[in-house]
Order: sequence, then C-alpha cells, then structure tokens
Amino acid sequence: MENIRQAMIVRAAKQEDLAKVIEIEKLSFPTAWDYDFFEKISKDIFLVFDGKEVCGYLIAGCCHRNVSATILKVAVHPEHRRKGIATNLVHKLVEILKDRKITEIDVIVIEGCKPAILFYKKAGFKTVSTIPQASNNDLYEMKLTIG
Repeated sequence: MENIRQAMIVRAAKQEDLAKVIEIEKLSFPTAWDYDFFEKISKDIFLVFDGKEVCGYLIAGCCHRNVSATILKVAVHPEHRRKGIATNLVHKLVEILKDRKITEIDVIVIEGCKPAILFYKKAGFKTVSTIPQASNNDLYEMKLTIG
C-alpha cells in the first residue's frame, strides 16, 4: 500500500481538471453536483493522479473560526477503487490541515452508507452524534482530532 501511496500525486484542482471530476462525480453519486458548483469550490478540491489521469477527488473546506474543517465529498473512479486512493486523499488532507493549524475534521455520513462509515472509522473518525431525519436513514456526524 505504501508504494501505491508514494506513486500518487495529490494536488489542488485546476480549471482543466473539472470535466474529469464531473465524470467521477456522475459515476459515484446518484445525484451529482453540477459543473458551476465545482467551479466555485475548485480551490478546495484535492485530486489524486495515477500517471496523468485524475482518479479521485476530495472536497473539504475550513470553517468554524478556522479550527475545524469539513469533508464534503470523497469520490474515486470505479476503475481505481480499492487501491488506497481515498485513504491517500484523507491522509493528504490531514497533512495540509495540520500545517494550517486546523485541529479537527468532521464529516456527515448517511446511516445507510455502511462502506463510507467503515472507511471513516478506519481512518480514525469517531461518531459523535446522530442527526435524525424524516426518512429512514439518519445522519452520523463523525470527527477526527488531528491537533
């Protein structure tokens, strides 16, 4: 796994990356965010490359008096899943946020999305609250302390 992680390049998104990000978004989520939204937040997107191809992305933003950050979305192209890419993205985010003196990362996960819950638990996130929803799937707020 370490060799795979070292071979990947993670960097901030550029305008020319957005078409591939949108492709991954549509392959990963039933209700995809649109191009305009991605364009507005592109400075907050981190990408993983395998060679010259965008394989996945993570969207996070700093908030709450610049002491915490929120992961909004993580997605990996179906052909590149189970290679440690999402884990690599989270590790890189942690490095970047530590440099910015951010001490906590949170994420909201749908109760029914077991793979996402397990992924974040494996990354060290802990469930801190349940947010009841009118539908059958409540939301879990998960946090990772990094500082």
